[in-house]
Amino acid sequence: MMKKFMVGLGIACLVLIMAACGGSKDASGSAQGDTLKSIKDKGEIKIALEGAYPPYNYINKSNELEGFDVDIAQEVARRLGVKAVLVSNPWDSMIPALTGKKFDIIISDMAITEERKKKVSFSDPYFTTGNQLFVPKDSSIKDPKGMKGKKIGVTISTTAAEEVTKLGADVKLYKNDFLAFEDLVNGRLDGVSTDQGVGAKIILDQNYSLVAIDGLLNTELAGMTIRKEDNDFRKEINKVIAEMQKDGKYEEISKKWFGKDIR
Repeated sequence: MMKKFMVGLGIACLVLIMAACGGSKDASGSAQGDTLKSIKDKGEIKIALEGAYPPYNYINKSNELEGFDVDIAQEVARRLGVKAVLVSNPWDSMIPALTGKKFDIIISDMAITEERKKKVSFSDPYFTTGNQLFVPKDSSIKDPKGMKGKKIGVTISTTAAEEVTKLGADVKLYKNDFLAFEDLVNGRLDGVSTDQGVGAKIILDQNYSLVAIDGLLNTELAGMTIRKEDNDFRKEINKVIAEMQKDGKYEEISKKWFGKDIR
């Protein structure tokens, strides 16, 4: 009996070892880190954008996603040889939705930070930007330090929120920049901080009587956001970014939206 028991135990251990060698599985039963293969097999890539961040990504009058990130996303898909399926997702749930496999990648002006890198990985940077403070033309705030104690609106979970907090502002959190700017022009805020390009675009499109305070609050690099386990996918995305920047397509898209190369 003991011999049969030992043989049975050995077989059980062998089965466990073989299962372990087969790789970790997610809830759907597929091996982790196989996103690139899945994209190729399906012939499509699900790309998340916030859709409320002009001129990077926003919903146009035809209720379609449009902007710099949208054009970049479409070009990434084209170079991967697949169809782009664009998904609009709220900013504050963007990373949890990515790790929860709601989509394959985020291409939505996400700054590369050490805090975010604890949860996700990033491609090589695909452009450089920074946050700026926007105020009414008659504001007493003349430089970023002047926001101390003032009501400053920012979108939740952004680097702008971190920067104005450091400068001692009375921080007011919003779901997106459109709502913050509405409160600013209606006198409920002293200023709004967001990406320099985003703020300028909103002011121009809405014809708001606002100005940008000279001097960026920070400079940051934006990357395409990928799940930590997707190493092969990240390498492929880096290759695509490098190719786009080398052959002139990136510059073409950048100049369309900003009048200059923003890498």
